Amino acid sequence: MIPEYFQAKMEAMYGDKGSAWVEQAEQTILSLQEKRSLSFGEPFSLSYNFVVPAVLPDGTSAVLKMGYPNKEFSNEFHALREFAGDAMVKVIDSDQEAGWIILTHIQPGRALHSLRDEMKQLKIFAAIAEKLWHKPSTTHPFPDVEAWSEGIRRYKSRFKDGNGPLPEKMISKAESLFSRLLGSSEERYLLHGDLHHENILYSESAGWTAIDPKGLIGEREYDCIQYTLNHWKDHEDPYELLKFRTAAFSSLLSLSYERLISYGFCHSVLSACWCTEDGSDCWKNGAAIAEMYERLLNENKAGSL
Repeated sequence: MIPEYFQAKMEAMYGDKGSAWVEQAEQTILSLQEKRSLSFGEPFSLSYNFVVPAVLPDGTSAVLKMGYPNKEFSNEFHALREFAGDAMVKVIDSDQEAGWIILTHIQPGRALHSLRDEMKQLKIFAAIAEKLWHKPSTTHPFPDVEAWSEGIRRYKSRFKDGNGPLPEKMISKAESLFSRLLGSSEERYLLHGDLHHENILYSESAGWTAIDPKGLIGEREYDCIQYTLNHWKDHEDPYELLKFRTAAFSSLLSLSYERLISYGFCHSVLSACWCTEDGSDCWKNGAAIAEMYERLLNENKAGSL
């Protein structure tokens, strides 16, 4: 059942362990079919997790999600529990040790970008975010923004001679600004960590619903940035779109505009650094947005926190 392209991706990423995991996942699927009387459809085409529509014995539509046993997939287990409520997809059943989650199937599952009206999208994002964000428990497994920011240090280590694709000044500024932001942060929340258009879907029964939480500890402003890295290239004036989005986030969610655009620059650079780790040219997207955020910072005389 697991497509060849996905098997190849697991092997490329994890070697023999990836191949072994694919075999184990196939056995788990057979076991779920037999012991829980599940039936499956055609797998969704996704990058890092195996996701397939399923039907429960009572006819309920569901989704089976399986992932390679690493910190990211473990964090998603915990995040789904922490975010349980109206704004997050519901967990029907799960087995963390076996590495699977059965979730409600959001139908029709239209992504937020299908609305086309930017302000409507932003208002829905804000409503979802307000329901999700809360103070973390004293004991939690989630990484914080500081841990994520280490991606910039790793980039510098790989390109010590400065021959990487990103401008050295951009890297240095992001590293410095990250340090000032993290050193002055006050209220830290449990964030979704990847809250963008494709991770907010419409359900006829539950309304707009978030999926695929990463689980991240940080300031609320940080959780708005990933949205701005998406669906901007076709806009007639991407910079004005970014200004509109960031101003709306600040107003709708009562956030610090200066910290939001400062985090915007830092995370855009970090996103570009991650792309170079994956061997992808998506770093160009992060770099382009970072340049626009830098322009915003200069216009607002921010970045001197």
